[in-house]
Amino acid sequence: MIFEHLHIASFGGLADKTLDFSDGVNIVEGANESGKSTICAFLRFMFYGLPSKADDKARAISLRDSRAAGNLTFSDDGKRYRIEREAVCVSGADGKLSYREKCTIYDAQTNLICFKGQVPGEVFFGVSETVFDSTVYIRQATDSKVGGHALGEEAENILFSANESINTKKAISKLDSARVFLKYKKGRGGRIAELEDSRNDTAEKLEAAKKASGEIIYLEGTKRQLSEKKEEAEKQLSKVRAELAQYERYTMKKAYEKRKAEKSRLAETEEAIAAEKAPPEHGGRDISSDAYITSLEEKQSELSVASSRYADAQEALTAANQKLSEMSEKLAIFERFGAKSGGKQRQELVAQMRDLQAKLHTNTRAALGLFLLAVLFAAGAALLYFLPEGMAAFSYVAASLAFLALIAGSIFWIRKSGPATDIRTICSKFGCRNYEEFEELVRAASEDEAYMVFITGARDEANDKFTAASEKLEKTSADILDILGKGGFEISGNTAASLAKAIDICRTARTEIARLEAIRDEQKNKISEIEQSLAAYPKDYLKAACLDEYDEEEMARFPIADKKKTSEFLTGAIAAQTDKLHQIEVDLAALSAVTVKPTELAEAKAALDEEIDELTFKWNAYMLAIESLESASGRLREGISPKLAKSAAKLMGALTDGKYSEIGVDMNFGLSFSDGTAMRDAAYLSAGTGDLAYLCLRIALIELLYKKSVPPFLFDESFVRMDDTRLRKVLSLIDKYAARNLQSILFTCHEREKNMMDSVGSYRLLSI
Repeated sequence: MIFEHLHIASFGGLADKTLDFSDGVNIVEGANESGKSTICAFLRFMFYGLPSKADDKARAISLRDSRAAGNLTFSDDGKRYRIEREAVCVSGADGKLSYREKCTIYDAQTNLICFKGQVPGEVFFGVSETVFDSTVYIRQATDSKVGGHALGEEAENILFSANESINTKKAISKLDSARVFLKYKKGRGGRIAELEDSRNDTAEKLEAAKKASGEIIYLEGTKRQLSEKKEEAEKQLSKVRAELAQYERYTMKKAYEKRKAEKSRLAETEEAIAAEKAPPEHGGRDISSDAYITSLEEKQSELSVASSRYADAQEALTAANQKLSEMSEKLAIFERFGAKSGGKQRQELVAQMRDLQAKLHTNTRAALGLFLLAVLFAAGAALLYFLPEGMAAFSYVAASLAFLALIAGSIFWIRKSGPATDIRTICSKFGCRNYEEFEELVRAASEDEAYMVFITGARDEANDKFTAASEKLEKTSADILDILGKGGFEISGNTAASLAKAIDICRTARTEIARLEAIRDEQKNKISEIEQSLAAYPKDYLKAACLDEYDEEEMARFPIADKKKTSEFLTGAIAAQTDKLHQIEVDLAALSAVTVKPTELAEAKAALDEEIDELTFKWNAYMLAIESLESASGRLREGISPKLAKSAAKLMGALTDGKYSEIGVDMNFGLSFSDGTAMRDAAYLSAGTGDLAYLCLRIALIELLYKKSVPPFLFDESFVRMDDTRLRKVLSLIDKYAARNLQSILFTCHEREKNMMDSVGSYRLLSI
């Protein structure tokens, strides 16, 4: 079959679209969402109508005019035909959508209607839409798989009766209805079951008479079977228990070896702790003990105190020397000043200074007093202002007094600046910074040697304290250096730094010992746990278990959990069987005392038996017919898979250069392949190789199922996951089919297929 001309009047997102195809290979190029998949769906619509799913129907109907319509002209078996199809979507009164379809097949030469009322796909291809979708309609990569139960049934019908509409299951269903009338599969109904119930009622007395002897026979047989089962279970239990005992001995040996290894590690840990507690580099002293570290920390504190006192004494001595030097200079200046007047000028100056100091003090006190009085008056004015209206006048008086006090205070504050300036001027003449230093100078000059002796004594006292602090610091440093030297610690030029480093070393050692002791305790706990688990076994038993040899690999994969479950199950089964045997013996003893006298059945039972046998013969005949049909159907379906596998494998081997030349096809057309070691599901293949495998399966199905015309191959972006090498082989295969008058239409958004076809063979390029 060759598609010649396609016109889409309205379908999905396309309208008034026309394409002319040539025989052989056609490549339809278009960007994403340009309508390539819509054209594929339209071609399927031409032969089979709207899809069955509501969503797919809605996508086919154009939003412009609520319909899907167009025509397709093609040639087949020397004749030309045209299919015109239209589907209209209408909305009912209840708002539900319904679809009305109309399809007409014309003879393109005469324009006469032919094959009226028939489905074009079934007329020209001889297959249903399921077969069409699973073979020549090769959609995008995500839809590459084919098959399923529905395709399997239709393939079976085509091969069985040359018509997919003639279903072998319908014939089997009719036979099964006749069979069910006689007897259900489980024997719970039907004419035969009714007759059997009647016969059972007739034979009830006979059964009652035979019951005793029958029960005895049954019980004896049951007893024999239970005894045999119990004996076999006991043998199995004995074997499993022996295996568990061996594994238990193996685990004891491993536990013993683990304890030995843990003890060895414990000894190493204790040696490491001993080495840390008595390090040879520190003279074997336990530098990690709290007492030793505390003694070093006390020396560190003592050194800090001595260093602080030394610094304070040094500072005090420097200040005393400076004061003595400054006072000597000031006295020399004071003696030289007014020496010509016999000291009279100095006395006048001292008197002037004291008078100025008195004035300064008086003005300062007056200013501060007036400022305080101004604050009090202001506070009173504010308080009176908020009192009843009659007191407002007093608030103004208080505010005025506050202002006057502030003015007066400011005057006294300004007046004190004069004496203060004169005092600073006179002090600067004698090298004094303030009035207090001037008074000290006058006192030193008046008391002369006595006051200088006092200053000198202060200097000597500071010097004595400095000497004592220096000696204490030296002694403390010497003691610390002696301790560090005896402890084997490194001594630098800074005693405090050396001591701090030694303390850090001691603390580090204590931390390491604590870590090792934690490891030692953990090792002891492990050893104790192992010894407790081993203490439950006798010493001789433990010794024998340790001396035995075991298959390590077998013990490593020993299914301990499964064996324990088996042991528990067998133990329970044996107990139940023992109880059951006891009950059977009790029942047998009771039945042995009863005399059993069976009687013959009446002729009615014989008649029933005859009728039942006759109907059973018919039922067996129905079952045989059903089984024969099912067997023939099964053999036919089983015969499909090898043929498909052989054809698909031949194609796959050629397209993959022999890498995948062995393919399996199951009853539902699922693929498997051989990787050289085993057959694996097609899901293990790469995406591109999987697409290639299912393409080969589709071609094999086409060769097997299409008894009439073979429609063109429709490839809708089917090669996007294939590499260039395999795509070139696939295109070469398509080109070979073109030589056999098999048309192909490739829909793609890439130029890869066109570029490759330039070197493979001829083709027609269409753009949309």
